[in-house]
Amino acid sequence: MSSKQRELYQNIIKMIHDIDEPNAPSHLLGLISKAVPIDSFILFCYRKQAIPDVLFEQLNYPERDNTLAKYLDGAYLLDPFYQLSLNHKAVGLYHLKEIAPDHFRQSEYYHKYYKNSGLVDELNYFFPLDENNLMVIALGRTKKKGRFSKKDKVILHDLIPIVEYFCATYWAKIDRKKHETNEQFARGMTNFGKSILTEKEREVMHFLLKGHSAKSTAQKMKIAPGTVKLHRSNIYTKLDIGSQTELFSLFIDALSHIKHNNDEDPLIKYHRHTA
Repeated sequence: MSSKQRELYQNIIKMIHDIDEPNAPSHLLGLISKAVPIDSFILFCYRKQAIPDVLFEQLNYPERDNTLAKYLDGAYLLDPFYQLSLNHKAVGLYHLKEIAPDHFRQSEYYHKYYKNSGLVDELNYFFPLDENNLMVIALGRTKKKGRFSKKDKVILHDLIPIVEYFCATYWAKIDRKKHETNEQFARGMTNFGKSILTEKEREVMHFLLKGHSAKSTAQKMKIAPGTVKLHRSNIYTKLDIGSQTELFSLFIDALSHIKHNNDEDPLIKYHRHTA
């Protein structure tokens, strides 16, 4: 047995031994980071129609300040990993490049949030806890460590049974009363633009915000790319904007004006506030 394998087994034992302790996630972080170098570790609980809970985080890079705050302020709704979580059948290890839309790196979410986060690559573990809750472990890398290799993915894949055990056991121990459901942002995304746009236009807008190209949007909606471009033009005209950048900014700004348990278009209150 190599010294690295011995250290890995020791970390597994320590994690299991201390799983009832408040610092249990730090032992999981230690286990994973010994196996594969990472710059970012976030333990999320993704909840059905709710803002994700951050159960534990350690972000070891200069751009970490306000990254999570911006994410939880509404940017998470456009995160490919969050979109994957809406399919509650997602289980195991997923690489960003495998699940992101075709124009992810041209999307405003990428340029306005993800690129500024300092990360260049990400792998996430997904483990459903029950019908409403999903535990997600986000592992990120900055330019300094570079992208995850095939070998890294194999190593992390081999850890799935251990990580899954941790998630199930830790979830049973934490105080869930501290993590009450808050549906306002998901509700805000659903209602955004409904006072101005048609249902089809809003569907096109959601795909574009998430980073899909006109071609990809057309395929998913089973319409012609030209029709998508026509809808996009109408969206820009009705919202009085001229670009994808302005659409993203308007979306995020409008979400900050939503009311809890209110089905009103957040644009209405936003325009009242800015008038």
